[in-house]
Amino acid sequence: MSQDIPDPRAAGARGSRARLALSMGVVGSLVLGGCASIPTSGPVHVAEPPTSSTTESAEPEFAAPAPGASPEQIVTDFLAAGQGAAEDYAAARRYLAPELADSWRPGQQTYVFSGEAGIQQGLEDDQVRVSVDTRAQIDVNGIMNRQEPGSTDEFDLELTQVDGEWRISSAPDAVLIPATNLDDVYQPYNLYFMELGGDHAVPDPRWFPDRPVVSTQLMRALINGPAPYLDGAVRSYIPEGAELAEGSTVPIQDSEALVEMTVPDFSTTDLETTQGIYGQIMLTLQDLESVDSVAMTVNDSAVELAPAEAADLPATVASVPGRQIALRDEELVFHQGGQISPVPDLADALEGRSPAAPAMSQEMDQFAALADDAETMVTFSSAAPRPVDRVSGSGLTDPSVDQHGWAWTADDEGAVSTASIDEPGRPALQVQADSLEGVPIASLRVSRGGTRALILTDEGDDSRILLAGIIRRGDGEPVRLNDPQLVDLGAVEPPAYAAWISDSAFVVAAERDSSSTPEVYDVSGRHRSLPTVVDGVQNIAGGDGEGEIYVESDGELRLLTGEAWSPQTDEVSDVAYAG
Repeated sequence: MSQDIPDPRAAGARGSRARLALSMGVVGSLVLGGCASIPTSGPVHVAEPPTSSTTESAEPEFAAPAPGASPEQIVTDFLAAGQGAAEDYAAARRYLAPELADSWRPGQQTYVFSGEAGIQQGLEDDQVRVSVDTRAQIDVNGIMNRQEPGSTDEFDLELTQVDGEWRISSAPDAVLIPATNLDDVYQPYNLYFMELGGDHAVPDPRWFPDRPVVSTQLMRALINGPAPYLDGAVRSYIPEGAELAEGSTVPIQDSEALVEMTVPDFSTTDLETTQGIYGQIMLTLQDLESVDSVAMTVNDSAVELAPAEAADLPATVASVPGRQIALRDEELVFHQGGQISPVPDLADALEGRSPAAPAMSQEMDQFAALADDAETMVTFSSAAPRPVDRVSGSGLTDPSVDQHGWAWTADDEGAVSTASIDEPGRPALQVQADSLEGVPIASLRVSRGGTRALILTDEGDDSRILLAGIIRRGDGEPVRLNDPQLVDLGAVEPPAYAAWISDSAFVVAAERDSSSTPEVYDVSGRHRSLPTVVDGVQNIAGGDGEGEIYVESDGELRLLTGEAWSPQTDEVSDVAYAG
């Protein structure tokens, strides 16, 4: 996401305006006249990859409450001071009556809003009403939930006289942050969980103020488990019932974080679990610049791992081969570095079927493609080279092949289908995806670890970029998609193409024949623009990182090199990396 939360922006409709049913709390709009407002100045700038520290961020200084200030002014200044997290929101607490100042818990909820907050006297003389256009909510575990346009929240704050001055006596356990100032206060940090049936760690981004207590917040969130959309799609070595030791924090001394936990039925003889817990903690906390190592205490006993055991952390990046699958007319070919070669024994497998959008496994021996003018998904492999019709439908998305050997597609009615490539005689399965029912899908791409589905909806101005956790059986068979998490709504142009460039980042682009600007996202939602493709985009492919992003434009394959798209070849089309 850009450093604020993207505004819904208009674009030409590409399909149905069907709405996606997501669980989002929406409060009716409140029109306020003659209201005071929270200052919302602050830069809007492009996100770079996350870096974190446990030192206090540079924050503006907030003035003490002005003598004789009205209730409306006290609330206005209180909300502005809530943007300063230093010393446990000490600046904001000065506006609270003593009892509330001691009990107020601002970290329970954060409301990120656009425009100005409406502030006016409430129903009573000692009451002030606040109304905001909510762009996102961040909960106590740092989970950011973006909201539908028009979502509004309102709060009634009560005030009392303290030594002849108005002070707030009742307020929600929350802070309000202008979207333009979000990055001045909060940063995304990655928690790490594990693939189901795999060896890679899966990042789960959370948003917290950048301050010393963030190490404690990260550990509490890690113990509480993955975000709802990943629940059941990843696993944690930290068992249910674990918690930080009573009254403990996670201090950092000499670049070492001390984590004290209570864990039910914990035994150091279970090396796999011990290493797994340590690995998740270490990967999570080393995102902080101030942490180089972790000392772990469980049930009041220090946990000692041999240096080799402590250093054996799960990989966080799932790579793909440098070779791509592509079409040369109807011939199936490999492409790499401008070199083109027919796929052995399979080059003519799709001849006469009007093929499009081939996909392949990471081992480059399992394949899927669209055929019959994109109305059929077929699968085939080196072991079974004859293509088999697996899924038929209208508006099928380009296939995606996951690491478990399943080929995926979706249609313009929101039906998500998958087929086992290893079992060509087995009927394709429809994956349960209740939240997508009736929603036209432009693209569905499975992450390299097989835990997330990246979904682009085709809803004109309301098109969405979504992430949904994939629930599987023990053998890897997909069962359902969790209710998705909204990444972006109403992008500059409705995106049509998507490609992962790591397990935590992806690139999207609109389908255009004229000037088009692809965007790179990370799974926290931050994004930035790539150089504009002058002749438009008709396909996009992503390898390992930004050094391996290709677009097809005006009949030519082009590679991103610095700030330019360099021509590679005009002999191939429908280029795709594994996945």
